[in-house]
Amino acid sequence: MKSILQITLRLPEDLAQRLAACTPSRKRNQFVVDLVRRELDRESRELEEAALRLSSLEATHESEDTDWLAFEDEAVSGDEFDEKRFLKELTVRKDKAPKASRAVAA
Repeated sequence: MKSILQITLRLPEDLAQRLAACTPSRKRNQFVVDLVRRELDRESRELEEAALRLSSLEATHESEDTDWLAFEDEAVSGDEFDEKRFLKELTVRKDKAPKASRAVAA
């Protein structure tokens, strides 16, 4: 059997009332465990998918200079990777690159 750690959660009153209203008292612990597990699994999947997308982008551009990896992310909200914005910025950087360096890459 896996070890169990007991923790205390502090919930806003309205959320605690909703939890109490929709879940029998003896099932609340399992309800919260299932929610936490599902959310953590979702986050792990999203992180793995983002890593795979980045690996794919790196492989696509591996013969090029690695300056394209220096993505300016100060305007990114919520720590989310914006692939469309990234590709747009990559295109702008490639267009600004001197023609000689583009000819070498081709």
